[in-house]
Amino acid sequence: MERRRAAFLRTTAFRQTLLSAALFALSSFVILGFVYAASAGMMLRRADAAVNAEVEVLEERFQLGGIASLNRYILQRTVGGGADYLYVLVHPSGRSMSGNLTGLPSGVQPDEEGRIQFVYQRPPVGDEAGEDGKDDRTARGRIVGLPSGYRLFVGLDVHEETRLVARMLNTILAASALALALGVAAGIFVSRRFVRRLDRINSVARRVRAGDLQPRAPRNYTGDELDELSENFNNMLDRVEALMHRMRHTGDSIAHDLRTPLTRMRNRLDEALREGGDLDAREQALERAVADTDELLGIFNAILSLSRLEAGESRTSIVRLDPAEIANDLAELYEPVCEDDGLAFDSEIQTGLVMLGDRGLLSQALANVLDNAVKYTPPGGAVTLRLRETGDGRIEFSVTDTGPGIPDADRDRVTQRFVRLDNSRTKPGSGLGLSLVQAIADVHNGRFELGEGPGVVEGGHGPGLRASLSFPRAPAEPG
Repeated sequence: MERRRAAFLRTTAFRQTLLSAALFALSSFVILGFVYAASAGMMLRRADAAVNAEVEVLEERFQLGGIASLNRYILQRTVGGGADYLYVLVHPSGRSMSGNLTGLPSGVQPDEEGRIQFVYQRPPVGDEAGEDGKDDRTARGRIVGLPSGYRLFVGLDVHEETRLVARMLNTILAASALALALGVAAGIFVSRRFVRRLDRINSVARRVRAGDLQPRAPRNYTGDELDELSENFNNMLDRVEALMHRMRHTGDSIAHDLRTPLTRMRNRLDEALREGGDLDAREQALERAVADTDELLGIFNAILSLSRLEAGESRTSIVRLDPAEIANDLAELYEPVCEDDGLAFDSEIQTGLVMLGDRGLLSQALANVLDNAVKYTPPGGAVTLRLRETGDGRIEFSVTDTGPGIPDADRDRVTQRFVRLDNSRTKPGSGLGLSLVQAIADVHNGRFELGEGPGVVEGGHGPGLRASLSFPRAPAEPG
């Protein structure tokens, strides 16, 4: 338990929570401190303004009637103890002449304007007295020098205001401490939930590291950052699992697809050796062995190209290009091929489009699609090559044929390595052509889609197939 608690205290979530709580408490302290300073300053300014106004009245009395008039006014104000102000008039000899204070405040240094704040004692009223029977009060006022050496003090009792300000300060400190404590408590609660969700993701990662690719990170489908992390993590695991599955079966698929040409080549060479002196037979056997070798090299070259594409080696050669040039070159190349096979060929190529791509890879992908269309379309059929801009602003190459088509259930499967449908077993090929097209589309952030062709044509050739490669348009060049 102690170890788990210590581990939790070391987590980034807890440290960030603690920092947030401290910043929140500091912000609260600053705001409340500003309120405190403004309130305390306002109270002191009101007291100073009242004292200054009273000093002006007393100075006017002195100017009109001299020290006697001033002394009489102070006596009138303080008789009976009902005065709101505190007074003391001091003779040049230091003797107090009148007022409700026994003398000038001592031990307190006045500021530049003569203002002082001090503690004095007054007779107790009701329950205000302390344990020693004295009532210590806080006062604030001014010492004013008069002609002939007389001095006058005028002040106000600000004890209640001072107590209120002190109470505000204590409240601010308590509120800041409470804000910090509540922030930490709330942060611990929130960070525990955050850490628990991370722990579940880490648990899945540990199981995957141990070799189990089945578990998936839990999601709460709130769309927050952890839910997005779980989704991306699961998508990554799906991709890894698919790649691992592909790797496990690639060896078997290669062995299966290479066994036939290797066996055929071995039998032909063995037959040529047994026939002995028949030179023509030997030459024919060697020619067929060379053809079988070319087929094997083609398979290995396709596998190597796929591996390079999936490793991202071709991304550095992607540049701005005109896709119409690629489409025109392939149309010029495949039109005579279709004529030789008894197929009608047509092309519809839109100009003025710009995309980002590798010209060689795009040409190879489109050539693979056209090869399949020519290979599987029976004589009398038709093949059409199109280049256009789609309604959503993408650039699309499409090849449409009137061959047998591909069933909807098999269209995703044929883009995998070494997958060949039953009706294509009699045709030459390795089952890597469409998987290479898919890899090239992925490199260009494109989409490779197989769909229904133009439908049954005259002669009953079949529903046909529409293979499309769509890519985003290139952004406008700056400047």
